[in-house]
Amino acid sequence: MSAFADLHRLTELDAAWTTRGSGARLDAVRRAGRKLRDTILARGTARCVRTLDLATFPYPTRYGLQGVAASPAPYVFMRNRMHLVQVAQGSRTITILVNPTDPERSAKAPFFARLEERYGKLAKKVLGTMHSTIEQGLATWNVSPAAIDYVTFDHLHVQDVRGLLAPGPSGRAYLPNAKLLVQRGELDTLANIHPLQVEWYVPECLDGVPHDKIVALDGDYAIGGGFALVRTPGHTWGNHSLVVVTDRGAWTISENGVCVDAYVPGLSAIRGVARYARDSGAEVILNANTREGSLDQYTSMVLEKTLADTVPDRPELPQHFSSSEMVPHLFAPGLAPTYTHGAITFGDVVAPVATRASA
Repeated sequence: MSAFADLHRLTELDAAWTTRGSGARLDAVRRAGRKLRDTILARGTARCVRTLDLATFPYPTRYGLQGVAASPAPYVFMRNRMHLVQVAQGSRTITILVNPTDPERSAKAPFFARLEERYGKLAKKVLGTMHSTIEQGLATWNVSPAAIDYVTFDHLHVQDVRGLLAPGPSGRAYLPNAKLLVQRGELDTLANIHPLQVEWYVPECLDGVPHDKIVALDGDYAIGGGFALVRTPGHTWGNHSLVVVTDRGAWTISENGVCVDAYVPGLSAIRGVARYARDSGAEVILNANTREGSLDQYTSMVLEKTLADTVPDRPELPQHFSSSEMVPHLFAPGLAPTYTHGAITFGDVVAPVATRASA
């Protein structure tokens, strides 16, 4: 079955993103985002969503929260999380892995490789923590690797998908039936990485992955009920955010912002953030390790807030789930997020059989 048979093209934002003038584009995307939200919600809820903590790692304070947080700590600490999402499409259950980062392979990205070289392997063990693995997560959920239909990341910074999709020594990939859903902009970047992008990419990310395992997207798409991939350019040109719908409404998932504080900075308890928001009038605070398109990244974060529902017991906060979220840490005083979702747990995990012949 063709991957595009599972994908329903969403067009509500197409014209908005072509609007000339960054301020006018922000207004157009916000308006169109409300229509897109209605479309996504009308398609229903997902069958199941689960979260798995993978690793906690240091990240420069000057990047987290755009450098406006006041703290002497050189690093904030981020926790990377994976999601299992299952949706219904007719009589089928489609199973998607969202942000299944391999921390060991990610460590080969130049930024992290240099960090290890500077501080050594012992410091890496002290500063970083491995919580679980993709394999352990699937086993816990009783989902076979062969049952995964799609893999997607909000963007490909520090990702290396060869361990998931490239044939191994046995001639078979770990996820033998899965296809990678990725915006064409990310593929264009990997094809010829600019010097200012080098820090954050593993150039060999896709080496050996069969071409028919890569689905290049140009736009926004829904899969079944309760899941969508929505372009949010700026952090990278090929960035997209994942939207999942549960009994609590819509959630957005990305790394555009490093915690909920980034989406409601005026309410942040982190020293310096609320003051910056008040003084500047900023509606969001960027995850600012890359500046491929900061104005569009700001617009993308506003779009994420527009698409997301609010937290039931904290209606002033959006249900945005940072794929790598800033978390409290002994070595990062004063840099604990004001609120954290922790996990998304919804529905019952279906243990489907593989729906395509292994390739």
